[in-house]
Amino acid sequence: MANFDLNSIGQLLTNGGMSAIGKRVKLKQSDVAQVLSSGIPSMLAGMQSNASTADGAASLSQALADHSNDNIANAAEFLKGADLADGKKILGHIFGDKQDAALENISKATGVTKAKATSILALAAPLLLSSLGSQQQSQQSSSGFSLTGLLGGLLGGGQQQSTSLLGSLLGGAASSSNESGGLLDSLLNLFH
Repeated sequence: MANFDLNSIGQLLTNGGMSAIGKRVKLKQSDVAQVLSSGIPSMLAGMQSNASTADGAASLSQALADHSNDNIANAAEFLKGADLADGKKILGHIFGDKQDAALENISKATGVTKAKATSILALAAPLLLSSLGSQQQSQQSSSGFSLTGLLGGLLGGGQQQSTSLLGSLLGGAASSSNESGGLLDSLLNLFH
């Protein structure tokens, strides 16, 4: 995983992952894709904000380590068994007191109810932590590792570019979130 980026995360979800989430929350894959294309960059921005303090970085690094050995080779199978309650706790840690506002913005932008958007992101959260955790583990063993560098690199192209990339990976279903006039910019501003 030397070139870890949003493509790496998107690939996990396109091979049956979105279908597995859709079945669990009873939504079309296109709706799932829209929520993920808005939500994943927002989750990364929340993690980046958390990692900006020593305590937050230590907590996030531990969470990534805890999930680094999850078997995510078959994302669809992983997501079928993902613990929704644990995923909601992860969202609470990622977004903190800005969770309601972030989820409300994602819901408005995608047309998916806040409850369904929350469930989609809660199912994807452990997969995201596992993916980032395995990357953290591999970078720590080979060279210097920077958690903020990893997260900043994933968000480095700017929020709109990140959304476009992830949306194209998820089948182009993210176009409505790009039409929202800076949804992800406003979500990112929640964390600064």
